[in-house]
Amino acid sequence: MQSKLEEIISKTKTDLIQRAIPVRSFRQAIKNPKKGSLAIIAEIKLSSSTQPFLGKETEIVDRVQDYQDAKVDAVSVITEKHFFNGDPTFICKIKKAVSLPILQKDFIVDPYQIYEAKIAGADAILLIAKIVSQKDLVFLVKLAQKLGLEPVVEINNDKELKNAITTSTKIIAVNARNLNTFLISIDSACKLIKKIPDKFIKLGFSGISSRGDVLKYKNAGVNGILIGTSLMKTKNINQYLQYLRGVKTHLGGDKSKIKVKICGIRTKKAALATYKTGADFLGFNFIPSSPRYIDPVKALKIIPFVKNKVKIVGVFQDENLDYVNKVIQDLNLDFIQLHGQENDEYITKIKLPVIKSITVGNNINGTKAAYLLLDRKSRGKGEMVNLEKAKGFAAKFPIFYAGGLTPDNVAGIVRKVQPFAVDVAGGIETDGVQDIKKIKQFIKNAKGVII
Repeated sequence: MQSKLEEIISKTKTDLIQRAIPVRSFRQAIKNPKKGSLAIIAEIKLSSSTQPFLGKETEIVDRVQDYQDAKVDAVSVITEKHFFNGDPTFICKIKKAVSLPILQKDFIVDPYQIYEAKIAGADAILLIAKIVSQKDLVFLVKLAQKLGLEPVVEINNDKELKNAITTSTKIIAVNARNLNTFLISIDSACKLIKKIPDKFIKLGFSGISSRGDVLKYKNAGVNGILIGTSLMKTKNINQYLQYLRGVKTHLGGDKSKIKVKICGIRTKKAALATYKTGADFLGFNFIPSSPRYIDPVKALKIIPFVKNKVKIVGVFQDENLDYVNKVIQDLNLDFIQLHGQENDEYITKIKLPVIKSITVGNNINGTKAAYLLLDRKSRGKGEMVNLEKAKGFAAKFPIFYAGGLTPDNVAGIVRKVQPFAVDVAGGIETDGVQDIKKIKQFIKNAKGVII
């Protein structure tokens, strides 16, 4: 017969098993993604030194569940309180919400933080080589491993690489952001990645906002990438991740059909007819010099009738950034389209995914735009973009083909170029007014092509 003490001990052991937070293998999750793909670590980051607001604590659970639905391989959560609005308690919330392994990111300078991460339920922990001595780095890596945490050592230069490879870590991440200057250089990060011995799992951190960025990291030999700010800013997580993965149908819908954007919407009648006919995007032109300009106040009277039924695009050209972001907020837009000399720095400060207008001569490698619109050199006139060259662009990047399209020629162009989407304005007008019959025929002919 059990003594009372033995009964208490037995019950305590049972409780400990039930209370123990299950450990998920972060290393296994990022080491073996699907063939030919990179592991994706999706980040929860509510704020940063360059982005004061990226999300709310109340949105964390919904967001990580969306990450899991989008089939990411792991979750990263920033828990630093003062500059990133994080908290170690986020880990427990995330652990309960999804089955993904969790990487805790913080500025670890003391062993206590390692224990704290373990208690919170983290599966892996980031150790930044820049902020601790080589001796302390070795110790912290061993301590994490002893406690069952997967240590990920982050580096940014050759000296930090030398320190990292003296530890027992299995994973080294290169941060494209210099923590002293906060400037990002994916090119420099990729050069450093190539120097990491092959026995280590290699990760690329920071700066990812386009498919081109992903390809740079992939070509450098990483096993996985961490996506933070751009992912926190997107409204449609699955669509954005599909785009970054290189899936041509990243905005969803029927895989066999082209996407259609009707631009220059100026009336409720045209907006409703366009939506009901099957358009995927409606463009509202906010360029004052354009004959298709619409005042944002007037656009606001139209957009609610089609919002959440199609994607709403605001079109701007060399406009004041504060004004653009105000219109985004006032009109609850889905995308921004830029037609001027806006550079990557400008694009990164836009609060929505950006469609950037380009011509054949532009270099698309590493662009910060989420999407590209391939147009003629002179908008509204001149020869159409060469179809062979356009096809070459479309094979590398999801493009909107624009310029000179009509209901009569769109099917042949879709069949030849196989773009992600087609964009039309003048080609569906009669005497400068949007023609409902032409809009319907254009959409029907474009979507009738199987690509």
